[in-house]
Amino acid sequence: MIKFANTYAAVLWLGVPLLILLYIFADSIRKRTLNKLGDSNLIRSAILFLDPTKRRWRRLFLILGYSFLVLAAMRPQIGTKLEKVKRKGIDIVFSLDVSKSMFAEDLKPDRLSNAKSEIKSFVNHQTDDRIALTVFSGDAFLMCPLTTDYDAFLMFLASANPSIISEPGTDIAKAIKISQTGFIDDQPRYKAIILITDGEQTASGDPVAAAQNAKKTGIKIFTIGIGTPTGSPIPVKDNADNIVGYKKDQTGAIVTSKLDEQTLSRIADATDGKYFPARPGKEEIRKIISEIDKMGKKEIESIVFSQYDERFYYPLGLAILFLWLYWVFSDRKRT
Repeated sequence: MIKFANTYAAVLWLGVPLLILLYIFADSIRKRTLNKLGDSNLIRSAILFLDPTKRRWRRLFLILGYSFLVLAAMRPQIGTKLEKVKRKGIDIVFSLDVSKSMFAEDLKPDRLSNAKSEIKSFVNHQTDDRIALTVFSGDAFLMCPLTTDYDAFLMFLASANPSIISEPGTDIAKAIKISQTGFIDDQPRYKAIILITDGEQTASGDPVAAAQNAKKTGIKIFTIGIGTPTGSPIPVKDNADNIVGYKKDQTGAIVTSKLDEQTLSRIADATDGKYFPARPGKEEIRKIISEIDKMGKKEIESIVFSQYDERFYYPLGLAILFLWLYWVFSDRKRT
């Protein structure tokens, strides 16, 4: 993998066409001047002893020398070394509710935006844990497997929205079950699920029973409640993300989605975890990190590029060579 440490130097490439234009301009002026004195070709060959072929080579040496000098200034680097890095942390699977009720605006701008913000805050505070992402509504799937590449994780998080799952509703029980598949180690410790939802279970599954099964494999579940107990209508949006109405039930009444704190507390208690309501200031994230730190740490091994090796001296050497040739190479005839 090649990268350039000083990309600002790329502007110096403009000097190449500038050199060529200067040569063309100089030749034009020289030709007009010599034509005033007589036959320009005769003067160049018989009096000035200029060799057109040698002149072209000399100019090429200068252009190549300058080009490689610019390349050296950009500091090319090659990541050739892979290194196994051992760190201490735990495995965490974020389970994010992307059902349409997460469009409710009792938390501004809406519940889903606040949920993503909670996850980003956690990622910004942690550096050693492996993290994964599960998304769910009426169905659930593992969107990002366990990784220490936080940038890649955040790319998956940014693309999570209700349109990626066609099954309507909210199945927290299935979300917990699918999140369990995200763990790759059989150790009965160092595993946590952070469930972020409004807590409304509309499917037939039992989320508390699912949590109890997760505890048998050593998983702790921390729940973050997104929304308010008083609730808010669920907006219906068009393709341009504009609100065109609100969700209604079979009788035509507007549906109000409320935060179910009781269910979320029972899920967390079933695994000796804790429930945290989402509040401005992200205090719940600091509290969750404090609880996770109490779980202890395991050794996690990952492979990373340890460093990029400098390679600027190769183009620099070629630049010196061509500039030396330009200096010693004569564009005049030997006789």
